[in-house]
Amino acid sequence: MTGNNTIPGTGRGAPGADGLRGPRESPHPLLGAYLSILREVPDGLALVDSGGGCRYLNPAFTRITGYTREDVPTLSAWFERAHPNPAYRRNVQDMGQELLQGDRNALVASVVCRDGTVRDLEFRRAPVWDGCILLVVRDVTEQVLTEEHLRQTTSELSAVIEAFPDLFLQLNTDGTILDFRAGRLAKVPLVSQALLGRRVQDVFPGDVGEALLDTLQQAVRTDAPAASLEFSHTEAGALRHYEARVMPLYGMRLMAVIREITERKEAEQELHRHREHLEDLVAERTAELERANQRLEHLLYCIETTERRAAEEWLDSSIEQGTLGVAEAEEARITTDASGTVVIVSRAAERLTGYAGEVLAGKPIWSLFLGGDARELLSEEVLGRGRSAECVEGATLVRNDGSRQPVCISADPIIDAAGTVVGMICTFQDM
Repeated sequence: MTGNNTIPGTGRGAPGADGLRGPRESPHPLLGAYLSILREVPDGLALVDSGGGCRYLNPAFTRITGYTREDVPTLSAWFERAHPNPAYRRNVQDMGQELLQGDRNALVASVVCRDGTVRDLEFRRAPVWDGCILLVVRDVTEQVLTEEHLRQTTSELSAVIEAFPDLFLQLNTDGTILDFRAGRLAKVPLVSQALLGRRVQDVFPGDVGEALLDTLQQAVRTDAPAASLEFSHTEAGALRHYEARVMPLYGMRLMAVIREITERKEAEQELHRHREHLEDLVAERTAELERANQRLEHLLYCIETTERRAAEEWLDSSIEQGTLGVAEAEEARITTDASGTVVIVSRAAERLTGYAGEVLAGKPIWSLFLGGDARELLSEEVLGRGRSAECVEGATLVRNDGSRQPVCISADPIIDAAGTVVGMICTFQDM
């Protein structure tokens, strides 16, 4: 390879290994040193004359590409072997011509090496003597892969930024805004181009700026993501709410990710108002139930007192008349509240009506009878005027099975200590 990679003109009139005859002159004293340097440099070197012939290839060129000077005697032969794809070869030839003419400083192209591998090479030119050009070749395959990976990563990060409704601020440790990016969905820019170079704590009001500065300093001290910070900012007369998170970056820089949360805060406030309203409704309903329980307890107390008094009167009357212990017809009793709604049903009333007590509870008592006389008697006379009343004739009880039973009805009002009618006790018997 060394014999094939020589520069013509190293001997007196003898043709060089490239087939060209050099000038008849003694070699320069430093030419051997120069050739030694060219052979040892890590970059590939190719000396091309004005006619496109390759007059010299150093060992590094062969090591990088695998080609010797016999493989690429001319640039045309190089293009044929290094770029077998015709379309790609035409593009590279056009750029190569610009490089040789000095219209461009460098060229990076994919090259098919002699062993069939494809590598990315960088070509740079340096003009030398007699119109010759020295091409410096460097293997940049790893660099190209790194740059491609970097472009891919940058593209992915840009897509992420575009996809999120966030504002991304790059800051110094003192809070100076170095750069910003806003996602496509960000509704309010918050920071404009005119604010670049200013400190973020000076952009916002004092309390918000100080809170942001504390968050930045915390991230610098701990080298860990700081806790989120929520703040408000007035824009165009409207109060907007934001959440900021600070992330440490390489080189003592920070990234502040700011997201508008106005809709979320408004939803939370609306939910809080609904919760308070619900709590008020629950408290009001609880108070109503408490009052209803008190009324029911009062009614039960009045019923108990009334029935105890009636039992005592019946016992006294039976003793006076000497009829104690004599069996009487079974009496059915139903106790109601002031509206005539059934509250308590005796066993005898269950047997007489055919209804269970829990079924009758909550129904109006006059729904058990046919005709309007019983309702008028019970609602107007007993509950309305607070008088005891009897309906001896014309009352018909409708039983659970649909059968009808003539009954005799008597009713007594239940009156509390204030003289208010709070219910009644209806007693009825078979006729």
